Amino acid sequence: MSEPTRLQDTESVLIIVQDGTVIHSSWNMGLTHWEFVRRRSGKLPDGAWVGTVSKMDGRVLALNSKTFYGNQLPASDAIQAAVRRSFD
Repeated sequence: MSEPTRLQDTESVLIIVQDGTVIHSSWNMGLTHWEFVRRRSGKLPDGAWVGTVSKMDGRVLALNSKTFYGNQLPASDAIQAAVRRSFD
């Protein structure tokens, strides 16, 4: 298992999580979630989740994509766990 990517406070990354693993990420926060998904996989894979991971006050947090889910609430516990394995 590789070392988690270290985020600095206030940094954000676009991500796609599937089967408990971050399968795609991009530091290009100028992309919409839709454009990020289109460029990385054409469409959101079945069962995958897309959103943003940010670090605030030393805490890594995954937030839902408003484009895909209609809200920007914190992602499920399973997504948070996958994100925290990949980002520190």
